[in-house]
Amino acid sequence: MRIFEFLYHRTLFLLAEDSGGGSGGTAPETGEEETDGVSHDETEPEGTDGEEHEEIPGYFAQFPNEKAKSESYKTLYKYRKLDDLADALIKAEGRLAEMNDGRLLAIPRKGDKAGAAEFAKKLGVPDEPSGYRMEALSDYAKESPEIVEAIRKGCRRMLLTERQGEAVAEMIANVSKASAMRAALNIKDSIEKQTDRVAALYSDKFTAEIDRKKAAEEDVARYQAFLQETGLADVINQSSLAGNPQLIRAVATFSKKHGGVIHLTGGSLAGGNGGKGKSVMDESQDWKDFKNHRR
Repeated sequence: MRIFEFLYHRTLFLLAEDSGGGSGGTAPETGEEETDGVSHDETEPEGTDGEEHEEIPGYFAQFPNEKAKSESYKTLYKYRKLDDLADALIKAEGRLAEMNDGRLLAIPRKGDKAGAAEFAKKLGVPDEPSGYRMEALSDYAKESPEIVEAIRKGCRRMLLTERQGEAVAEMIANVSKASAMRAALNIKDSIEKQTDRVAALYSDKFTAEIDRKKAAEEDVARYQAFLQETGLADVINQSSLAGNPQLIRAVATFSKKHGGVIHLTGGSLAGGNGGKGKSVMDESQDWKDFKNHRR
């Protein structure tokens, strides 16, 4: 039973007399003729024509007219006798006392810092952001400790319990892992289809598909050779730039201008093979100087 009903029933009990209503007492004089201890002119609920009403308990004669007719008081119809109402009130107060026995949290008033701190402590909120372990983000804490610390502060600001904070960490970790997996699949797809993507850039320049494919293969070969010579292969191929056709063509153009070498391996152009295969062009001196400078 809700707390407001407890207080409500308690008020009714104090208003009622031990001898009143269903207990066999006499209702106070109201100035009008009464039947069975009930003034029907004052207490009978109003309704639509033909609507049947539950019989009003006798002790309702002791309530003020406006209360006896109210919808909230009609909920007391189930207590047919005053004793029933009193028993229910006593039982409800006993339950309320159990709830108040250290298990009911009082919301602190605005500006009550001490009360707010005690309230948060009882909820299970850590005293400091460091109280959130964030075990699910342990790997990220090594790479980006400032981000994990910001998450801890956010959890404390929202007064999350330690368990709730860990749930937030697990959610972020799962989203991050899913995002990383998706990014890895996109990179793999881009690398596998980089020749086709570069070939699409030559759709206006070459009408024949074989010519577009040949130009794209040459660009990709020069691009891969450039990445190997500069040591950028691992960096680029693990980023969103992997397989980017505009980047491939730009690098290939630079490589070609400075005499970058490409190799013919297995009937197709390829780069970064450590000098194996037949060289199809000679390196210019500035390209040699560039590579020597990088070593």
